[in-house]
Amino acid sequence: MKLNVLTFLFLICFFNLSYAGPKLEIEGGNTYDWGIVKPDQSPLKAKIKLWNKGDEQLEIKNVKPGCGCTTAPLDKNLLQPGEYATLDVSLNITSYNGDVTKSISIYTNEENNDHVVLFIKANVSRPVNVFPTYLAFSRLMVGEESSAKVVLTNNTEKPIKITKVTITDERIKLSLKNGDILQPKQPLSVDAFYKPDAPGRLDFNVVIETDSKEADKIEIRGWGNIIQKETK
Repeated sequence: MKLNVLTFLFLICFFNLSYAGPKLEIEGGNTYDWGIVKPDQSPLKAKIKLWNKGDEQLEIKNVKPGCGCTTAPLDKNLLQPGEYATLDVSLNITSYNGDVTKSISIYTNEENNDHVVLFIKANVSRPVNVFPTYLAFSRLMVGEESSAKVVLTNNTEKPIKITKVTITDERIKLSLKNGDILQPKQPLSVDAFYKPDAPGRLDFNVVIETDSKEADKIEIRGWGNIIQKETK
């Protein structure tokens, strides 16, 4: 009996100590996951509750998103015990493929845990994935031909036919042409070739039109820095 009483008193003390002072608790845990989403759902939005589960006033001193593509304004920053604040989270996913994870740092006056990180996640599913999302020429030298590559993957269940390819810089040559087929679930490598005639900056866009209603237009940006070939 004495042991049970002591155990009961210990649990009461532990419970009281664990909630002494201000205590931040994020409703749903420290990760918010939108699951599988499509680019046209951008920006993703969520309202996340931040509770004060302690017995003293909680001050949310700062909310700092880890990336410029994330916004997270807060409706109030002083919470009495049992109160909550609402964090309005917005995530721009227009340029992403596949899994995306961002973080939001929350700073409070909680004594032993004044910095909490909230992770926000999504899996961006596109009818056609482009990897990487750009054509980057890593080495461009005047008078020498260089190449860059992306891989297109058709994520639908049907073949997709390329109906038109437009390049804003006519000097760029592309291995992809009208009539090419993107087979379901099969990657297709697309190479770009360029032979510069003067130093400077290369910027161009590729627009790929298809017969698919789900992916009627695919846009790929390209760039590179051109340097003069050294002469001995």
